[in-house]
Amino acid sequence: MPRSAVTHADPFAVVHGAAEEVRADASYRHDNATRGDPDRLVVQRTLGGAAFFRDAKGEHLVPAGHAMLFTHREPTSYGFPPGASEPYRQRFMTFSPTGVRALFDRLRADFGSVVRMPEESEAAALFDELFEGVQRRRLRDRFHESELIYRLLIALYREQVQGARGRDPVEFGLHYLRSHFRSPINLKGVAAKCGITREHFIRGFRARYGEAPGAQLRRLRLEHARTMLAATELGVAEVARASGFASANSFGRAYRAQFGRSPRERG
Repeated sequence: MPRSAVTHADPFAVVHGAAEEVRADASYRHDNATRGDPDRLVVQRTLGGAAFFRDAKGEHLVPAGHAMLFTHREPTSYGFPPGASEPYRQRFMTFSPTGVRALFDRLRADFGSVVRMPEESEAAALFDELFEGVQRRRLRDRFHESELIYRLLIALYREQVQGARGRDPVEFGLHYLRSHFRSPINLKGVAAKCGITREHFIRGFRARYGEAPGAQLRRLRLEHARTMLAATELGVAEVARASGFASANSFGRAYRAQFGRSPRERG
């Protein structure tokens, strides 16, 4: 095939729209199922007042310090809350899903479509940097634009995890395990990060997720180790350390118990 005939999908996310609006009447409604291009992700941040967001789980208030996440052509809606007296002021950005759809979907799956975005947070700062960059054409290039979109979603995820610490320590523990399993952590230390006892954490985690936190921690480490063994030429001891195991011996025993073979038997 001639080189000129080869086409490649663009791997960079881009912002397709960014604007600020103020609404103060009950006629302000949007049904996302009827919106335009389906290939759009939206982050809509409340600056003042509040909006409602309605999905299959019910109706949720989106006050200042929060944002709603949605896509075009999905069965959700939002608008001005009945009986509200303060104007709803918001900024929104729509962007392509290229390279960020999985993260956007994971954020919604783990925390819902209404998320925290406090004024002084990293997520709010990145949102404003991207918004202003698009509005005033100050972004260096499309790589900078794509990077900011990805960093915004990462910062939003991190903000929700931190917010769960006081609101729901067991949920915070789940995310802490997922984020730190490669470090030499233990359940007593994780429970301390959650602000609860080890026993409370283990009991609550098992009841909610159907798996002991120690079992999940071991599974996360072993899956990571198996990927490293398949993708790199690192030695077993190096893989063990990089996956959070205290020693190559403990790693070897756990690996054999889980996968039925030694980690030295790559593949």
